[in-house]
Amino acid sequence: MPFLDAESMEEVFSSVVNSSPAVVFVWREDEGWPVDFVSENISQFGYDPEEFTSGKLRYVDILHPDDAGMVMSEASRHVSKEDTSFDLRYRILTRSGDVRWVDERTSVHYDDSGKLKFYHGIVVDITEQRMDDIALLDGALEMKNTLESVINFSPVVVFLWRAEEDWPVEFVSKNIDMFGYSVEDFTSGELVYGDIVHPDDIDRVRAGVSKSTEGGYSDFFQEYRILTRSGEVRWVDERTHLHHNSKGEVTYLQGIIVDITGRKKIENVLHTEEMRIEALLNLYQMTDSSVQEIIDFSREEAVRLTGSQVGYLAFLSEDEKTITIDSWSEEVMKECSLKDKKPESHVDHVGLWGESLKQKLPIIINDYSAENPSKKGYPEGHMDIKRFLSIPIFERDRVVALVGLGNKSEDYDLSDVRQVTLLMNGMWNILLHKSADEELRRSLDIQKILGDVIKSSPAVVFLWRAEENWPVEFVSENVSQFGYSVDDFISGKLVYGDIVHPYDLERVQKELAKRVDAGFMDFNQEYRIFTKFGDVRWVDERTFIKHDEAGNVRYLQGIIVDVTDRKHSDDFMHVQLDLDTVLSSANTIEETFEQMLSFSLKVDPVDSGRFYLLDDVTGDLKLVAHEGLSERFVKDTSVFPRNSVQNRLVMTGQPVYKHHSELNAIGTGEKLRYEGLHGAAIIPVKHEGKVIAALCLSSHSEYEIPDNSRSSLETIANQIGIAISKMRSSSGIAQKYKDLRSLVDMMDELMVVMDVEGYVLYANKAVADYLGFLEDDLSDMHYLELHPDSEWDRVDSVLSKVKVGKTIVFETSMVGAEGPLHKVESRLMCGEWSDQPCVISTSRFLD
Repeated sequence: MPFLDAESMEEVFSSVVNSSPAVVFVWREDEGWPVDFVSENISQFGYDPEEFTSGKLRYVDILHPDDAGMVMSEASRHVSKEDTSFDLRYRILTRSGDVRWVDERTSVHYDDSGKLKFYHGIVVDITEQRMDDIALLDGALEMKNTLESVINFSPVVVFLWRAEEDWPVEFVSKNIDMFGYSVEDFTSGELVYGDIVHPDDIDRVRAGVSKSTEGGYSDFFQEYRILTRSGEVRWVDERTHLHHNSKGEVTYLQGIIVDITGRKKIENVLHTEEMRIEALLNLYQMTDSSVQEIIDFSREEAVRLTGSQVGYLAFLSEDEKTITIDSWSEEVMKECSLKDKKPESHVDHVGLWGESLKQKLPIIINDYSAENPSKKGYPEGHMDIKRFLSIPIFERDRVVALVGLGNKSEDYDLSDVRQVTLLMNGMWNILLHKSADEELRRSLDIQKILGDVIKSSPAVVFLWRAEENWPVEFVSENVSQFGYSVDDFISGKLVYGDIVHPYDLERVQKELAKRVDAGFMDFNQEYRIFTKFGDVRWVDERTFIKHDEAGNVRYLQGIIVDVTDRKHSDDFMHVQLDLDTVLSSANTIEETFEQMLSFSLKVDPVDSGRFYLLDDVTGDLKLVAHEGLSERFVKDTSVFPRNSVQNRLVMTGQPVYKHHSELNAIGTGEKLRYEGLHGAAIIPVKHEGKVIAALCLSSHSEYEIPDNSRSSLETIANQIGIAISKMRSSSGIAQKYKDLRSLVDMMDELMVVMDVEGYVLYANKAVADYLGFLEDDLSDMHYLELHPDSEWDRVDSVLSKVKVGKTIVFETSMVGAEGPLHKVESRLMCGEWSDQPCVISTSRFLD
């Protein structure tokens, strides 16, 4: 093929630009951004290029008024930083006044002195497109530079480590600077990767790498801490792929690390909240326990909540003159020679540990060795203190007790103060009720106290009647976090079952019935609920079953905590990344399905499974991949016919979790028991609400697939559905063309598609009906032959103009197969036919 000359290349480039959704601009650095150049496809917004280049319109004139200030401010900010490029997203107004969202990608050009000369950029309409369209546009640019840019502006740091001690770095992406390091710090050999791993985690990381290397794994992941250049501790999630040489030896480790410190902090806070709520619930169950048992339990829970090593509880006398330590932690009992004493001190003589009593404020000391005028020194035999936290406990405005905690492995902070304060308030309420009338300690009052304590916490307290769908007798005010009011439930407008996700309701009912029948006093379960606005939230429910004197269930006392963030962290954060990594290694469609199934089997306790695809024609489910099963079993289950029980279960669209024997009983009888399967799951794989495949997973060891595994499996099934749909999209293109051609044949207008030379590629049915030409007649015809000789020059001139991107409407005549002329109005434009450029003509009769 000969090379195009410069003029042709420019025409091709212009054609490509003007037929794309990306509008090219060159702006002057002047008020309102006058336009020196704009591509002709600005017409998609209703404008003509000359309106801008003539100065009639400036670019600022088409900016949405609400966005104009932001766009100008952002552009000025980037220029002030001497940025050479920047991206913006905002709205513009079309000529007709429609609002369109666009992405602007702009390059800034400076002269040798650093003065701004002009901007050039592209503007892409993203109103009705997904961001993937922009990714495809970006993909048309130089891939290497684009990929590096994406990585370096992402939170994902890419490494290539040599398989040597503590992993010398062969390559690291520039965004390692988010941790304070430069690329040269590692590639120069000044640092190896092991140097930045937290000393407390390095042995575990080494062991994890060794295990994966020696075990022949190709991929592994782990979470650990690293140290930034400034010494700050950050949690990271590492995903690593092992490269082997021809001898099977690991030569390199290719990995990415993602900063998950924020997620870890959220998980830790949520975990601490759950621990405290659990401690409070346990406290409220200690109504028959002694005062000393309640005090000791509360003190140990305070130690556990804060991660301290030691703790004590001291109580102030009624005359507020003396303070006595009534409870020591077990660690103090082991290490301190004062363990057999019950220290009593006058409030005027206490040292630093009693300072919070004097100030009536929490005291945090994270360096106990530092000088402090309030310190009185240690008594003989006292254990060493490194960090110290003291918190006063109030009854109204009076301090009644002090809680002291020491030697946390890291600094105490306000979160520790909050958790311990709420816990101790709950303890003090219990102690108050211990001395009150027994009737005051009934569950409803306890629930009210609990509601007051946790009003500002994420835990919502319920009291349900033991009736169908659990009518609500009491709910704490913080149910408002889900959009509901207390009155929504107390009034009877809603019962609790109304807000439980319908996919989970039956399971929640069965779990409760099973625990009641088994005589459980309390239990936990996780499920989904709807907020008042229709959002789905995951909750963890801790339920206490209350019985009357006859042993009948009287009511259910429970607490629900929103764990959606934790579930998303556990179930969703890595599924897409992991699945994409797995699928990228597949070379064939069969291998892709095998990889999908293998990915599902990573969830414990699943150890075997099958993957079926739905035949759109027969409705049968056909086996396409299997693992961990005998050949006989695979043969016996290779197809689930359309009307089989298994097929009908899948087509309900709901996951089924049973013991395998139960599925046999309702499906194939005793025939498949030889495989020795126990816990089993049938999980539909859907996309856009339609079932397209099914995962049949099983365990040889566990009799039931646990709840936490179910959530992960359903998440994986959802991502597999998306992957399959993407795979199928390309195969559906031919059918779409067929359907489109059928639709075009129903038009009354004459439609002719021709190549760029003017030869007919396709004509709709109206051409045959009205002009009398058969399909074979048209196959070798030129478009000019559909017009009388006298019109050829005019029509050929129109074709030439249309080829460069113009759309032209004109009146002409068309000639039929038998000779008669028809007066028509024709519209010619450029388009594509079978991925090739073409010219499309549509004509309507004028007579």
